[in-house]
Amino acid sequence: MKNNLLIPNKYKVFGWIIFLAFILLHIFTNIIYPEIGEKLPLSTENTSRSFFDASSNMTLAGAGILLGLIMICFTREKNEDEYISYLRLRSWQVSVLISYSILFIANLFIYGSWFLSFMIYNLLTVLLVFIITFNLSLYKIKGERTGDEK
Repeated sequence: MKNNLLIPNKYKVFGWIIFLAFILLHIFTNIIYPEIGEKLPLSTENTSRSFFDASSNMTLAGAGILLGLIMICFTREKNEDEYISYLRLRSWQVSVLISYSILFIANLFIYGSWFLSFMIYNLLTVLLVFIITFNLSLYKIKGERTGDEK
């Protein structure tokens, strides 16, 4: 069965590069050194000619992280067959269940603005858990296939 929603395999490398670059940008400009993040060219003062506001660095980093994760998740494997499609579907199911379980627990124990901050980061958990579970599944079947050949 051919899946037309998947992009070619070569874009997985670009996805990892984009993801890592923007996660480093986010960590550096918003968590470790927020005062430097305010001095970057994208975050200008409120002048009549400014295009970006003070939170543009966080918006740009979030968009880059999301783009990178989507590129990683939706790239075709080199040998995409029905079993890998099954593993892909199973990994999506597991990632949605884990993400919503985390959301359920957070809904019970986190309140106010902390919950809003948590929700922003929770948007990425489905993609992150998918990448982890899918790659672990691929690693396991590659180990089984090499074990069978010996």
